[in-house]
Amino acid sequence: MIYYITYFLTKILSWVYFPYTTHQTQHIPRQGAFILASNHISNLDPVVLGICSVRRLNFMAKIELFKGALGFFLAQLGAFPVRRGESDFGALREAIRRLKEGKVILIFVEGTRRIGNEPTKAQGGVGFLAMKSKVPIVPVYVQGTNHVMAPGTKFFKRGPVSATFGKPFYVNDAPTYEEASQRILDHIYALS
Repeated sequence: MIYYITYFLTKILSWVYFPYTTHQTQHIPRQGAFILASNHISNLDPVVLGICSVRRLNFMAKIELFKGALGFFLAQLGAFPVRRGESDFGALREAIRRLKEGKVILIFVEGTRRIGNEPTKAQGGVGFLAMKSKVPIVPVYVQGTNHVMAPGTKFFKRGPVSATFGKPFYVNDAPTYEEASQRILDHIYALS
């Protein structure tokens, strides 16, 4: 129930502050598990992807957010905690469990928000998850969220945002998890 109320309220908020457009949503599988792999430029990204996707998303969020009422609220929205800066095998096991249940996992391949145009490195965890789960990866490129809610700010500045979805693909033949992650990141930025 909380999920649907939040979804509706977020749609209203988007009309006011961040009108969104989606491109190529026909690439989103209508059933079955997959990994939605995205770039990350703002704290607003998971919100925008949640309303742009035709499927309900599950996602990792930093463990520091799972305190008190906020933690309960995030869990109701499909989030589960991850320890950043280390190999959190508990979070990866939880992601694999949810994928086996046919759910969609949203992953930010760079692990943290990208500031400016500085190149960042793909995190190996998404390659591990993709190769172990053997589910398709759907790349998505988000634009505009960093202008609506710039890193370090807590308030919105009105502006358009968009999400462009790419064709599903697999990385099961990659020689390493890091290489798999880099291939995923390359697919995402090819949509820019």
